[in-house]
Amino acid sequence: MTLGYAVFEDMESGARPEGIAGAFTAVADDPSAIHFNPAGLQQVERFRLYTCYKLLYGGLGANLHNATVVAAVPLSPRVGTLGVSIQEMGFSLSSERALTIAHGISLLRDLNFGYGLTGYNLAMKDLGQAFAFGVDVGLHARIYKRWNIGFMAHNLNMPQVGLDQKTYLPRLLNLGLAYIPAPGIVSSLDVSQEVGQSTRFAFGQEFQIVENLLTLRAGVQTEPVRMSFGLSTGVRSIQLDYALTTHPEMPLTHNLGLSIRF
Repeated sequence: MTLGYAVFEDMESGARPEGIAGAFTAVADDPSAIHFNPAGLQQVERFRLYTCYKLLYGGLGANLHNATVVAAVPLSPRVGTLGVSIQEMGFSLSSERALTIAHGISLLRDLNFGYGLTGYNLAMKDLGQAFAFGVDVGLHARIYKRWNIGFMAHNLNMPQVGLDQKTYLPRLLNLGLAYIPAPGIVSSLDVSQEVGQSTRFAFGQEFQIVENLLTLRAGVQTEPVRMSFGLSTGVRSIQLDYALTTHPEMPLTHNLGLSIRF
């Protein structure tokens, strides 16, 4: 089996993080943390179920998509929080699936550590299937009152997938900084480096207009330059998120997410 380059390139998924251009490493305070920084799972205080559906570049006429379901289960303050994610991405001729199990735990009062193991499955029509396993690690800390810092290494072990020709899955290093002056107001910055690629910068802003009813988001990232916009609304324990992302050459990407707190 010979594989193309871009397999498992878009596994970071979440309507809220994508509304702030993916600058979520130092925020990471909801179930989406499993994909952006597993250390942030420790900040999830109640059992939460999250699902989102992303139509990549308008589907490109082939329903190119990413469907994700995440459960975050707080065990205890000492034991930490367990996260489980199932993802399916692709179109009719190629399907990429991923199962992630992650754990976030508090090391010190304002310092959390997280790790995760992801099993990858690539299925291509008429060509068969291939499997790989990836390891993620992350740190999340409050460094001064309203400032957070985060770090994540994705696919730290540089997994390979393929039969006839091995292809390395993306290994990504993220460093993030977030300023949270008040509940519902977040400014965040991420610096990302993928092996063999240019350094990417992302900046995002989240602003709560009306508590629970309306939150607005926007962001921008480089390599390539992409703009993101998002909004959120909800009632009690139910939250609905939407994100729209531009691309300099491709159609728009839409992401719709639903979060339920129990």
